[in-house]
Amino acid sequence: MVVPLTNTNTNILVVDDESTNVDFIVGALKAAGYGAAAATDGFKAIAACKVHMPDLILLDLQMPLMSGIDVFKRLRADEKTRDIPVVFMRRKGEKPSQLAEDDDEHWVVSKPVAADELLGRVKTALAEHSLKMELRKKDVELRELSLADPLTSFRSLRYLAEFLRCEINQCRRYGVPLSLVLLEIDDAQKIRQEKGQAEYNDLVSEIAFFVGQQYRQSDIVVRLSESELGLFLTHTDMDGAVEVAERIRESMAQAAFLAESRRVTVSIGVALWMIGMDEDGQMLISYARAAVNQAKAAGGNMTLTAQ
Repeated sequence: MVVPLTNTNTNILVVDDESTNVDFIVGALKAAGYGAAAATDGFKAIAACKVHMPDLILLDLQMPLMSGIDVFKRLRADEKTRDIPVVFMRRKGEKPSQLAEDDDEHWVVSKPVAADELLGRVKTALAEHSLKMELRKKDVELRELSLADPLTSFRSLRYLAEFLRCEINQCRRYGVPLSLVLLEIDDAQKIRQEKGQAEYNDLVSEIAFFVGQQYRQSDIVVRLSESELGLFLTHTDMDGAVEVAERIRESMAQAAFLAESRRVTVSIGVALWMIGMDEDGQMLISYARAAVNQAKAAGGNMTLTAQ
């Protein structure tokens, strides 16, 4: 006896040119609580997937007009249907030709189809596919985490390397400007000693949030070191970058941050990528950092440009 499933939202597409076999399979699936639809050839199956994406496909290997293998290849070639799990149906003794290289080879049901084997294979395929999609989602999430700084949620140094290679290539090919506004908290070491590391981290997060309100979607902010934030401005020349830098510096000097016992200011260095600099952006960063050091040596709370 088959116990109906509680989840009736799972839709399965049965693709077979034998109407008797289709009727039996659709009936068995519905009795088990699945939603089921049928297509009598490969062309109709592909069209059906575009109208309503199934959660799983039961696909006969031997069909006229278009074989099951050809249907499978077309589904995998389309980004919208490539991840639909497929259970193949083949007659006993029939070799699953050309399936050896595919990860779905073990999802096969023998014909004539037995209800218990069919439902067992469907359940396994759906469960394994669900696990596969969950692992893929976790991989994406882990990659996103690796591309973000955990304290500020800004982009990480790893992401910056990829960003700079792409943007500097655009600068070289099309002559578009790329500027860096590099800011460092003045007296960072004293503030950290007075407040402790945890409270200092809170201060950095608060400043990062403040700076994050100042840039466009095409720009990125990266935490370059414990007290440095780099604002990389695409399609922005030196004058535009200085304007952004001064707006940030002046606004921060007037804002109230967590370090109540002292006014929190920043020294800012602005640099423009130029022909002759390296393609990974290290010279751009070093030029901006040199300007920051000069600003700090002059008393801080100022913006200097790298020449």
